[in-house]
Amino acid sequence: MRVKPTTTKMIDPVCGMQVDPAKAAAQTCHEGRQVFFCADGCRDTFLANPARYANPKRKGVWQRFLARMEKATGGNPMKCH
Repeated sequence: MRVKPTTTKMIDPVCGMQVDPAKAAAQTCHEGRQVFFCADGCRDTFLANPARYANPKRKGVWQRFLARMEKATGGNPMKCH
């Protein structure tokens, strides 16, 4: 699935890099949201243990990620379903 070109940057939850969804090296769907990655390795790391990145022990990391993603998309986060 191709994503429309945009100036919106998403955050790779594994390494924290900003990723342009139109140029993302990899992507997946987690809990109904599209997640973009800078490389296949980050996607594979995420898929091996999504709970680590979706619900990390460091309080609030995933919530901050989602808040940044929501802010980057103007309150309309990209959804995969």
